[in-house]
Amino acid sequence: MDRMAPASDPVLHTKLQKRLDELPVLPSVLAKLMTLDREGDRFFDSVLSAVEAEPNYSVRLLIRANSAASGSREPITTLPGALARIGAEEACNLLLALGVTRVFVPRDPWEKSLWRHAIQVAIAARELARHGGDPDVTPDEAYACGLLHDMGRLVMFMEAPDQLRAVDEGCWDGPDSLLAMERAICGVDHTKLGGLACDHWALPKPIAQVIRGHHRHLPPELDDKVLKLTAVVQVADFAMFSSVIPGTPPLEASDDDTLRATVLDRLPPFVRLSMQELRELLGTITSEAEAMARELGLT
Repeated sequence: MDRMAPASDPVLHTKLQKRLDELPVLPSVLAKLMTLDREGDRFFDSVLSAVEAEPNYSVRLLIRANSAASGSREPITTLPGALARIGAEEACNLLLALGVTRVFVPRDPWEKSLWRHAIQVAIAARELARHGGDPDVTPDEAYACGLLHDMGRLVMFMEAPDQLRAVDEGCWDGPDSLLAMERAICGVDHTKLGGLACDHWALPKPIAQVIRGHHRHLPPELDDKVLKLTAVVQVADFAMFSSVIPGTPPLEASDDDTLRATVLDRLPPFVRLSMQELRELLGTITSEAEAMARELGLT
């Protein structure tokens, strides 16, 4: 027999709304990084300009450029040199993750697992977008959407960690029942909270729409760009779901039938992957996500 969901706290919804109003302002450098054209000729210079205006990020880039992970042999002492060593795109992704984790500071292993999942989904969405090659779905936007897709759950954790744990321990078997249980316990679901947080920060509209829709069947009248971005994030989220369940084997350890049902059969039409390509991709996602998690102190 299914367990009955705990009764919703009648004032929790109001508390969560207040928590949104009290979120710190997203650093302006992050908003700028999210809107840069990574294919443009001035991408490197734009990232450098944004970092130079933020001392904390400048220090982090210099540390990263001189770490063993960067294969540094000679000391890097300038920001242009650090950015050249790391690569503008990798630096941009690192700074986005660093900036958002400073707003939602991970404090315990359970919350850190939420962040590791977000990073995995971000990298998976970026790689799926790269393989898709659709001009409507750029890898940088897919990365940002994946990184922020569960932002509403982080808001819930800040205000109501016990209720969120009750949701995770409840009897749900898919996105619809998950959202229903969140509404029953918290009075609101994490997709709505995440969308409201995007509004609070005035993030680009496509990102907010993807966050609101990543667990829903979207109406076809939505913009093609949003539909495609959402489809990529939905697959990435489903594929990386095991990362939030302690003791669950990584997806790359699964057999071909599981990988086909979990990922290949769910891919949007513009993304085509063979089984071998998928396995190689999963290895890349896992290793890169683990490296970034260490960088952000999430391990």
